Amino acid sequence: MTHRPLRQVRSGCPGPCAGLCRPDGFAAVHREYRPRLVARARAVLGDPESAEDAVQEVFLRAWSACGSFDPDAGPTLLAWLATITRNVVVDLVRARSARPQLSRTDPEDTDSTAADAPIDAALQRMLLVDALAGISDEHRVVLLRTVLRDRSYRDVAAELQLPVGTVRSRAFYALRGLRRYLDRADLAA
Repeated sequence: MTHRPLRQVRSGCPGPCAGLCRPDGFAAVHREYRPRLVARARAVLGDPESAEDAVQEVFLRAWSACGSFDPDAGPTLLAWLATITRNVVVDLVRARSARPQLSRTDPEDTDSTAADAPIDAALQRMLLVDALAGISDEHRVVLLRTVLRDRSYRDVAAELQLPVGTVRSRAFYALRGLRRYLDRADLAA
């Protein structure tokens, strides 16, 4: 069996596509979206090496499915790549949880819900990352600094050079936006 060079196999997609089948298109998409996809994968997987591996797999899957992306009919290219990222990350988390753990516990003592814990945690983190992406930058900054870093409204207001009332208001609306997003996600599930 003879192998054709890759550029001959993927000379172009019929009809509209993601543009990944062309070297210049792939380079442009990779350059533009890679940092966002790595950050998204790292938020769930936790370590940068696994995130980089995941994003390589994302671009490989996107490249091979380039012709299935229709820019006029469906989601944006970023949303399409984010969906592929979600699938790759879930696959990696499942693979991690399927590997035997090195421990001294008796296998009969383990509980079946413990095996699902990493997958559930990854899905929850991914849902939270999506919810945070759905609020404005101003609200996200205030929420991350006040709630996640457990800092006072006064300290955050001084740091951002905003009135304390504005910081409180942004935190309130950010939490409300997250709550709405998560409620919609619960209904969809």
